[in-house]
Amino acid sequence: MTTRDQVWMLNLSNGVEVPTRFIQPSDAKALQRFHHRLSERSIYLRFFELVSDLSDERARYFTELDGIQRFAIVALDPENCSEIIAVARIDGEPKNVTGEFAVIVEDQWQGIGLGSALMRLLFDLARRHGFRRVFAYVLSENHQMLALVHDLGFPAHSRFEGGATRIDIDLTVCSDALVSAIAAS
Repeated sequence: MTTRDQVWMLNLSNGVEVPTRFIQPSDAKALQRFHHRLSERSIYLRFFELVSDLSDERARYFTELDGIQRFAIVALDPENCSEIIAVARIDGEPKNVTGEFAVIVEDQWQGIGLGSALMRLLFDLARRHGFRRVFAYVLSENHQMLALVHDLGFPAHSRFEGGATRIDIDLTVCSDALVSAIAAS
């Protein structure tokens, strides 16, 4: 099992190495700063509405996690490790093997493989935490996220549900993408 203070280095397509670790309660203010740097479109695609400010209460909700059924990893700016540039999270129910996942990447860091690398690590950690399946609701207009999930190579099923596409991923079948991520960590 991984430790709460473990750091992983993600290698991006542009050659940059990005430090990644579990989110901590002390990250609440950094998470709020991250949220302010996101474009309205990125916020809308993640939350399905425009959330202009991340309140202190919501920042606590996103950073004070049990580390077992609810956990998140953050990617940190390699030039300033006190700043978050991406977040990936799993929210499961107690004693459940299924969890909802979400990923958001700061706009200037999109398109260079950070989201893919973060999701591979998140899914590996989810498997290590006993999750067998994960799911996400994705707006149909979020072509980047739909393509990213498809490109990871996991057996996935999708269906339109409540105005969004629900994507269900079976983590019990290890994809080549995950095997590569596991070998690198």
